[in-house]
Amino acid sequence: MYIKNRLAAAQYVAAAFLAIGFLTASNANATSPCDHSTRDMRRACQFDVRDNFVQSFASCRHISDATEREQCFADAAEERDEGMDVCFEQRDARHEACAALSEQRYDPDPLLDPALTFIDPDDVPSVYPPNPYVSVEAGHTFVLGTNDGEEIVVVHVTDESREILGAKCRVVLDLVFEVSEDNGEYEYEIVESTDDWFAQTSNGDVVYCGEIARNFEDGILRDLDGSFEAGMDSAKSGFLLKAMPVAGDIHRQEFAIGEAEDIVQYLDTATSPTEAEGGENSTFPCADQCLKTFDFAALGPHATEHKYYLPGIGFVLAVAMEDGEITGEREELICVGESPDILEDAACGIDDPDALFEELCKNAPDAFCDL
Repeated sequence: MYIKNRLAAAQYVAAAFLAIGFLTASNANATSPCDHSTRDMRRACQFDVRDNFVQSFASCRHISDATEREQCFADAAEERDEGMDVCFEQRDARHEACAALSEQRYDPDPLLDPALTFIDPDDVPSVYPPNPYVSVEAGHTFVLGTNDGEEIVVVHVTDESREILGAKCRVVLDLVFEVSEDNGEYEYEIVESTDDWFAQTSNGDVVYCGEIARNFEDGILRDLDGSFEAGMDSAKSGFLLKAMPVAGDIHRQEFAIGEAEDIVQYLDTATSPTEAEGGENSTFPCADQCLKTFDFAALGPHATEHKYYLPGIGFVLAVAMEDGEITGEREELICVGESPDILEDAACGIDDPDALFEELCKNAPDAFCDL
C-alpha cells in the first residue's frame, strides 16, 4: 500500500518544483548532506512507527474480549502501514526540497549570519523601514477568516520581544478559534494559540526565530507540536519573508527537522489570484500588486498553499491545494488595524466581540485582559 502512495507523493512534489523551474534531471539524482539527512529521517520515522506499533500491540493484549482484541491488533497494523506511507512520502519530499534549494547543508542560522544586522523592533518604522508584507510594529492587529465561516484567526503584534541568539525577536500572538452559533448565541472555542517570534534586519527582511504552538482539541490543550526555537535542539531560524522578494527565489522559513520544515517560493511579485483560485479577496483586492508564494512543508507534502501578500497591508489570501489540486478552501484577511480595538469595528463582522474578547483574555491574558 505505501509504495503506491509514496510514488504519488514523490510525483506530485517533483511536478510542483518542475513547474516553476527549480528541479532538473541533473540535480534530481544528486547526493548531498541534505539528501543523506532525508534518509536518516526516514529511518527515524520508521523506528518511531514500529515503536508505536509494538506499544499498541502490547496494550491490545490487555483487552479481554477476543473479538475486540483482534480488532485492536488489526487497527494497530493498519496504523503501522499508514505510518510507513508517511515515512516514505516525507523522505521523497525532502529529497525534492534538497534539489529545489540546491542545498548541501542548512548553515549558518540566519540569526548568526555576520552579514545580517538585526535591529530593535521598536525602531520600526521610525528608524528602519518596515517589511511591506509582515509587520513587527507593536499593536498591529488583524483578523482572518475561512470561507466556510467555521474559523477565525486573530493575530496581534505585542510590545514584547525576547532575545534569541542575540537578536531581539518580536512576540506575535496568533490565535485560531472555531466559531459556532446556537439560537443567536455565539461561541468561540480555541483551536490553536501560538506565540511567534519575528526578528527584522536593517534592510527589512523578517526572520522567523521560532514559536510555541499550543494545539487544542475540544478546548483542551493536547500538544505543542510544531514548536521550535532557533538555537535549541539543533533548530535554526529562517527568513519568513524578504523585504524585496525576487520571483523564482526559494528559501527555508524554519528548520527544526521533524518538527518545523516550511519552505516558501516566490512565484510573482505583482499579480492577483486566478479565477480557478476563487478570485480576489473582495475587501482587500490585489489588483495585480500582490506577492504570490508557493508554501510547502515536507512534513505534509500533499497539502500546499498559494499565498498572496499586498504591499503595505500584508497577508490577504491563502488558497489551499491537495496534491496540486485547488480544494476550494480559502483563508482571507477580513480587517486590519493598529490595536485590538479593531475587533469591535463593524468591518471585522464579528458577531459577538465581547464573547471573543473573553476567550482572547483566557488564552492571552497579558495582551487582551486589560482592554
